Amino acid sequence: MLTEEFILREAQALENYLKKAYRHLHAHPEIAHEERETNLFIRDELDEMGVPYFAPAANITIALLDSGLPGATVGIRCDTDALPVEEKTGVPYASQTPGKMHACGHDGHTALGLGVAKLLKKHAGEWQGKVKIIFQPAEEGEGGADEVLATGLIHDVDVFFAIHLWSLWPTGTLHAAPVTVSAAVNMFKIRVVGKGGHGATPNLCADALVAGAEMVSALQTILSRRLSPMEPAVLTIGSFHAGSAGNIIAPEAELKGTIRALNEESRKLIEDTMAEMVQHIAALHHCTAEIENERISDAVQNDPRATHLARQCALKLVGAEKLGGQNTLMLGDDFSSYGRIAPYCYMQLGVADEQKGTHYAHHNGRFAIDEDTLPLGVAWLTAASVLAGEKWLDSGIDFS
Repeated sequence: MLTEEFILREAQALENYLKKAYRHLHAHPEIAHEERETNLFIRDELDEMGVPYFAPAANITIALLDSGLPGATVGIRCDTDALPVEEKTGVPYASQTPGKMHACGHDGHTALGLGVAKLLKKHAGEWQGKVKIIFQPAEEGEGGADEVLATGLIHDVDVFFAIHLWSLWPTGTLHAAPVTVSAAVNMFKIRVVGKGGHGATPNLCADALVAGAEMVSALQTILSRRLSPMEPAVLTIGSFHAGSAGNIIAPEAELKGTIRALNEESRKLIEDTMAEMVQHIAALHHCTAEIENERISDAVQNDPRATHLARQCALKLVGAEKLGGQNTLMLGDDFSSYGRIAPYCYMQLGVADEQKGTHYAHHNGRFAIDEDTLPLGVAWLTAASVLAGEKWLDSGIDFS
């Protein structure tokens, strides 16, 4: 089997290739559901390597690496979508598409997937099992994981891994822990319908704006009064639109927001209570209300056995001093959807270096990754895949 030390040396030899691929992807961002040119680039690279792949949709590519030896089938998720953000980094390879930018590191994730493919292809026959590298679209709350699952092409995977480049951790540090990494995510829209009219005769109207404003305040009491103070959760109204002029009663109002929770019980309590409160408040103001509540993703909960395997590899790659845990955050990631098929570990690779300007928050126009970490990311994903390919199906091996 390939050792971690050997894998790291091989990954470091790919540094120039990884940076070139990353910079191309960064300069040509495509937002959710539009990742067609990105996938053409991915497929060209895989063709050059001689790596076969499935192309079930214009924006989905699944590379297949077969060692030719028996072992587990490992899935690696690499998300590909960018964001509707104006880039402000000033780097020479900045986005060439106004208003769109890779502001969350998915370009780096895609480059990592290509690097893993290149390394495993080169050493086919020196590791066991199969690896499916999933270049997934639409991770940013747009259902991309479900689109991949619907293809039926990854239902044979035994364990999944993913790396997220993370600007909250110091560059070059590796992070994995058997914890809930991120929250379940809902996105909702509330449409309030009343009766408009002259601002001087509110008694003849049903003010949708006032009803909506009361909802903004009242919905916060779900967290403060209905949910246990020991249960972390978020309910945010991020958008409120109503009215057109100062002397006109608004006939309609629209509120948009998000729910974040760490368990199903809290999530459902918030959903049910929100629906009840919205209807009561609307009726109180002689209005009606409709709610569109979409469950975007479940909580990301790392499997203990898969996580221990990932940490074993990380220890040999960077040592204990650069191996860390993970904090539970109210962010979301649809990587959780792969848990319907098999256990998984969601790993994080630190990229924050203030001198390099890679310490800005995700989804920020100044977000950037430390390119020097790309070989380490390839090494970690490759090492985890190789170890899992050899050991995962052996019921006598306890990774927990």
